[in-house]
Amino acid sequence: MPTKICRFISAPRIRIRLILILLGLPFLASAQDTVPAAANDSTPVVVVISKDGKEKKAPKSKKKDKKEPSFFYGVAVGADILGPILKVGGSDWRQYEVMARVNLLDKYFPIFEMGIGEADHEGHDLDNHFKVRAPYFRIGADYNFTKKHNGNRLLLGIRYGFSTFNYDLDAATPLADPVWKTEQEVNFTSQHCQAHWAEVVFGVETRLWTVVHAGWDLRVKFRISEKDPALGQPWFVPGFGKNDTSCWGGSFKILIDI
Repeated sequence: MPTKICRFISAPRIRIRLILILLGLPFLASAQDTVPAAANDSTPVVVVISKDGKEKKAPKSKKKDKKEPSFFYGVAVGADILGPILKVGGSDWRQYEVMARVNLLDKYFPIFEMGIGEADHEGHDLDNHFKVRAPYFRIGADYNFTKKHNGNRLLLGIRYGFSTFNYDLDAATPLADPVWKTEQEVNFTSQHCQAHWAEVVFGVETRLWTVVHAGWDLRVKFRISEKDPALGQPWFVPGFGKNDTSCWGGSFKILIDI
C-alpha cells in the first residue's frame, strides 16, 4: 500500500517539472540568440532576431570599389576650325588642319597633326606679292593635369613640326638699283624652302557630348632650322606661321572619340 501512495505522489511532480522545463525553453533559446560573436572573428557580425524567431544578418554597408584606370582609352580624330574662320574673316594667311591622337591612361595623348597652310600676302612697302600653299606635319604628345576622368582636361604638350614647300614672289613695280640705275623685274616662282621647328602647347578641353570634345590651345613656336633659296626667307611657313625665329599660334579644335 505505501508503494502505491509513493507512485501516486511522484507522477504529478514529474508532470510539473516537465511543464517548467517546457516553459523555460523559449527563454533559453532567446538567451542563446543574444550571445555575441566569437572574439577571434575580426569582422563584426550583427544579428537581428525577427518576430518569427528567425535570424537575419544586418545588411552590410556598400562600399564602391575603386576601378583601376584602363591603359588604352581609345583614339580620337578632329579638326581645327580656326582656319575656315580666318578665311571668312579675310586674313591673308590661314591653315586647314586635321589630327589623330591616342588616349593612354587618360593622362598621355600622343598626337599627329597635318594640314595645308596657305598665304596670299601683298607687301605694301615694296609693292610685292607673296603666295604659298603647301602641306605640313607635326608629331608630339600632351599631358593631362586633371585627376578626374570626366572629359575636362588641362593639357601641356610639345610638338615637332616639318614642312617642305615652294613659294612665289612677284612685284608690279621693278626694283631699281640706286648705283647702276638699272631695273630688275621681280617674278620668282617655285622657290624651294624647307623648315623644321618645335612648339610648346598649352590647352584646355571639355566634353560637349558623349564622344564629342571641344578645346583650344596656345602655342609658342621656335625655329630649329630652315633651308632657304638664294632669294631669302619666305614671309610665311606653312604650319609655323609668319616667319621669324619664334612666333605665337593657336587652334580651336573639335574632336570625336572613335
